[in-house]
Amino acid sequence: MRLSPPASPLALTLATLLLPAALAAQAAAPAASRPPGCRGTTSQSSSFTLARENGPPVVFPSYGAVETVQPGSPAEAAGMRPGDVVVLQDGRDLIGNPPAQPALAGDTVVFVVRRNGAEVPLTVVLGQWDPPQEAEGVTRVCRPMGSQTASAKPD
Repeated sequence: MRLSPPASPLALTLATLLLPAALAAQAAAPAASRPPGCRGTTSQSSSFTLARENGPPVVFPSYGAVETVQPGSPAEAAGMRPGDVVVLQDGRDLIGNPPAQPALAGDTVVFVVRRNGAEVPLTVVLGQWDPPQEAEGVTRVCRPMGSQTASAKPD
């Protein structure tokens, strides 16, 4: 098994500097009142199926590659870019050992992405969907926690 090289010291320093502020934002709202979080990207993944002579086929999934990053989204603020391949979330391999529970809006999540052959840690404070529910013909936007949303404008 080939291990990937460690993240660069600069990336680790940036993650260390950003983490305290992100954790403070996470503590602002109790988990029971927060919806599932979003990062503001669209991703594409694929799989490879290996046919076997004596048994069912074996499917090998791939990691998700970021296709787009929404302007103003938590992902954009964290530095995520189109072409990044997301491999880890909070130290968990997204294929071999994915998180058991979805992260909530306001949670601080450290993603590791592969970019140009290097692994880059990105600290993302997950946002909330606006509007919160999917609806036909409505484009949803992932907004940072605490930002003014179209559905929550004061009169």
